Amino acid sequence: MAVAKSSSLVDTRVVYCGDNLDQSQKLPAACVDLIYIDPPFNSNRNYEVFWGETKEKRAFNDRHESTKAYIDYMRPRCVELARFLKKTDSFYDRCDWHPSHYVKVMLDQIFGQWPRQVAALSLS
Repeated sequence: MAVAKSSSLVDTRVVYCGDNLDQSQKLPAACVDLIYIDPPFNSNRNYEVFWGETKEKRAFNDRHESTKAYIDYMRPRCVELARFLKKTDSFYDRCDWHPSHYVKVMLDQIFGQWPRQVAALSLS
């Protein structure tokens, strides 16, 4: 069985858990080829899930005061993600359709506009 090798820039065998704002600061600049994030959607809902064999209850509130408050929450995270994404590669953000247009404008401000592959993928 072949053993996975880590990249020279970042250990690709590691799963980083936690708030991406904290975790991403551990990564060097321009070290990632692709970013896909699935952050809270600003869906104005509360969520509960029972996790694993132990059925541990996990919950979170996906509520922000306003669309502006949601964008203010997302912006520093996306700025940090842009720091370690290679300039030639792709970024995808899955989000609710309500803030998706505002998210796309924010991403264009941070990443620049086309031809870069930056997308806000909205749910219908």
